[in-house]
Amino acid sequence: MLWSTGCSHTYGNDLEDKTLAWPYILAEMLSTECHNNASSGGSNERIVYETVKAFPADLYVIAWTYTTRFTRYDQNNYQINFNPGLVHDLYSNKYEFTQYAKLHYTFWYNQLYSFKLWLQQIILVQKYLKNKNQKYLMLTAANNQYKTFVTEWIDFNHSIKDHTCFDQMDDIQLQSEHAEIQRYIDDIDTNCYYKIDKFCITDLNDEYPTGETHHLLEEGHRELANRLYYCLN
Repeated sequence: MLWSTGCSHTYGNDLEDKTLAWPYILAEMLSTECHNNASSGGSNERIVYETVKAFPADLYVIAWTYTTRFTRYDQNNYQINFNPGLVHDLYSNKYEFTQYAKLHYTFWYNQLYSFKLWLQQIILVQKYLKNKNQKYLMLTAANNQYKTFVTEWIDFNHSIKDHTCFDQMDDIQLQSEHAEIQRYIDDIDTNCYYKIDKFCITDLNDEYPTGETHHLLEEGHRELANRLYYCLN
């Protein structure tokens, strides 16, 4: 069985038939069944949680999503995936969620920390799956500013000030951040990650048709499945 997880780009938003999403196509190419755990709006926190609690499978395929998102469970054990768009959600049944999101993104969201946390999540899940002798493949669903943060020191020193609130850091602090990120990159097994520095699913939006919410339609999902199939082989 192929077990997959991710966000809307893995779930198949804009597809009338969700079984035409790329995890199902890839599973068919591998002559196996598919369990697609992806959730529209899901976060990387959710991905970690769901992966660790998942049952063993022949292959895990994990499509990491936007670093801006986070997941919480309310007192009724209902899962809520937060994203910056909730700040503008005025529906009364989501009022509490909207206020919490507004507080978080106004005062507590930190782009650099979120990026480093994502790298840590990749490392931890890779080590967990290897410890379980689970075969896996990872990829990235959307642009997480990888090239901004994973770069040579000179470029990092310039680009980080354009993308975060760390323009008041001195060179020593910035060098420390740069060294920390490079250390994480060294710990990631890129052999089990599809083009971590060159590709995300949304790149295909420029080449293949998308639906009303700018998600790939069947042709794009089939192209992604083909790419992952050849990567696995």
